[in-house]
Amino acid sequence: YVLSSVSAALQNDPDLPQSSRHAVTKHLAQMLHDIEVTAPQLAHALRPIAEELPWRYGYEPRAECPGLENEMAWIELVGPAAPWKSDIVCLGLTLIGPDSFYPEHLHPAAELYTIISGTSDWTLGAKTSRRNPGDRILHESNAIHAMRAHASPLLAIYSWTGDTITPSRYT
Repeated sequence: YVLSSVSAALQNDPDLPQSSRHAVTKHLAQMLHDIEVTAPQLAHALRPIAEELPWRYGYEPRAECPGLENEMAWIELVGPAAPWKSDIVCLGLTLIGPDSFYPEHLHPAAELYTIISGTSDWTLGAKTSRRNPGDRILHESNAIHAMRAHASPLLAIYSWTGDTITPSRYT
């Protein structure tokens, strides 16, 4: 219901971000196949609208991560630029393509991820650990963290609390 409501809101409100046709959507078929097992209701809700969502990427290109802007994106469902407006909380989905690295970054918002699909390595400070679907990862405000997707696309639900206006920045 929530995702179809987002789709309807995006179609009816010209002030909201519109369909992006972002390059990351090339991974949607595999991701949707993967989450049929781990999150079948989410797969059912995403399947008809996933390509139409306003997936976006907001960083400047980096020499050590060529092409990351085509392998990673997020969709904000609740937040400052979302169908459901909030300046104190964000909620959305992050999609990272197979074998892609989201380098060290930080932001003032505290962040909680729940992994829906894809095995990945998550680095928080100096510690890296393997994470699997169902795992939750908390990043405190301004904690330096990074993620590396393995052979399958990584889909995670994220939430931000606190300062949701100040964007992430690479370290």
